[in-house]
Amino acid sequence: MKTKTLLGFFLLSVMTFCMSACQDDAEIILFSGSQLINEPGTCTNTISSTTLYLNGRGTEDIGIANGKGGYSAQSSDETIVTATVSNDRLLISSHGKKGKAAVTVSDKKGNSVVLPVTVSYGVATFYCGMNWSGFAISVGNELLTSGAEENKELLKLLNEVMLESYSFLKEQDVCIMQPDDVNSFLQEGKGSFKLKDIDGRIRVEGTYEVSLDEELETGKPELAFSFYQHQNGADKLLHKFYFEPSFVRQPSTRDIGPTRYYWMEQVTDSRYWDGVSLPEEENVKVLYVVLASSSGIRPAEL
Repeated sequence: MKTKTLLGFFLLSVMTFCMSACQDDAEIILFSGSQLINEPGTCTNTISSTTLYLNGRGTEDIGIANGKGGYSAQSSDETIVTATVSNDRLLISSHGKKGKAAVTVSDKKGNSVVLPVTVSYGVATFYCGMNWSGFAISVGNELLTSGAEENKELLKLLNEVMLESYSFLKEQDVCIMQPDDVNSFLQEGKGSFKLKDIDGRIRVEGTYEVSLDEELETGKPELAFSFYQHQNGADKLLHKFYFEPSFVRQPSTRDIGPTRYYWMEQVTDSRYWDGVSLPEEENVKVLYVVLASSSGIRPAEL
């Protein structure tokens, strides 16, 4: 009985601590959004660091809670960021220089909290073909499956022939894109890209553009990634990938964890599959499909 009583008291103490952990009047809390979300056991929108992007969001507006009021802010390096306080909001601004700084927020009683700030260009990294990539055939917008023996042999031959000559994306490639504006990365945006192999060597680099394209026969515009390389004084189109609806896995609504996409390139008219006899039906397409995953925008290396 005594053991049960002590255990019950311990659990109650832990629960009481968890429920009040966000409510210590002396502890200054920094949070994102318009107000602190103070749920039992956790402050769900508190922040402990932040990043500003020179190719997009160059300012930050952060809420301040708890403490004793009369807040002030000081940056450790004002050539990188400056910090002010207005109406219990921490306002941080970058000044066109990459680097790291620490912003200290203090109240009138001397309590303080330090917020690490990184200023960099934002990049989006797509890990291409890490789990699966290959060539497929669709007839009348329906994919041929490998269930039938004749389809199995055809798809095997197609992949053997094309994988020898297709050169833009390889297994384990990493595609790093630096948007001109991180706020419109998956809208109609553009920027530069580098394609690196598994050993980190740059195989291809150039520019890319995201646009709504109506070339697919789906009856509605599709999101397309067009990759260009500067050659002989002009930008040459290398490849165009679509987020084609029948291949796309819906992005996660969570803030963490990778989002996976199926990229599709229409290669029916390419030279890659020379020597492979396709079905004689109408509306036959050869597709290059890549499973790509991304964790969204992150700071480039300083």
